[in-house]
Amino acid sequence: ACRALVDELEWEIAQVDPRKTIQMGSFRINPDGSQSVVEVPYARSEAHLTELLERVCERMKEYGEKLDPGTQRKSYVRVISHDGTKMDLAGVK
Repeated sequence: ACRALVDELEWEIAQVDPRKTIQMGSFRINPDGSQSVVEVPYARSEAHLTELLERVCERMKEYGEKLDPGTQRKSYVRVISHDGTKMDLAGVK
């Protein structure tokens, strides 16, 4: 389940334009009246990751459980592809 969650987050992060940035900083005002603001990549920013984590549970409905016939080990596999292509669902619950 953890691997499926991480795979889903990594795919979502990869969909963001790498040039997109967001301004981060504190709300404290320096003695000269300025504010410390830094631009960081949006894809792995705290704001974007928070949004992703709020939606990831809904995306987990697109996964099913598969039993490995050799090892009898269970794993989660995607049953609906990101791009709509057909997937091999043999042995998936």
